[in-house]
Amino acid sequence: MSNAPKNALPIEIQLRWSDQDLLAHVNNATIMTLVEEARIRAITDLQQRGELNGPLDMVLRTATTEFLRPVMYEDSVTVNVWVSRIGNTSYVLQHELMQYGEICVTVEAVVVLFDVEKQVSKPIPDPLRAVLETVLASS
Repeated sequence: MSNAPKNALPIEIQLRWSDQDLLAHVNNATIMTLVEEARIRAITDLQQRGELNGPLDMVLRTATTEFLRPVMYEDSVTVNVWVSRIGNTSYVLQHELMQYGEICVTVEAVVVLFDVEKQVSKPIPDPLRAVLETVLASS
């Protein structure tokens, strides 16, 4: 059963034959790629919702992963993505990789807005903050 809030973004990702190992489990390194794909799709979806034009310069600061059960090779998995905290220059994204209606992997990722020219973090602009709040879990 999912722990994601109702406003989480469900991202369906197709698995490839090459994602599995000899036991028909999806490789752990591949799991991180699947979660990254879900994160990028979620951020793109939020940008479109908020009509935010152009690329958002962001970097992944940390990612904490908990592998709860193997992910088996199937047609697809669903990754629920939501925001658990919004700070001044960063926000925390939660990811829940689901298969067979069960949570297989959870990932907490800290994403920092980044000024590429100055090589420093930068404040989250109000339009982005507003769209992140649409998938913010209530406490």
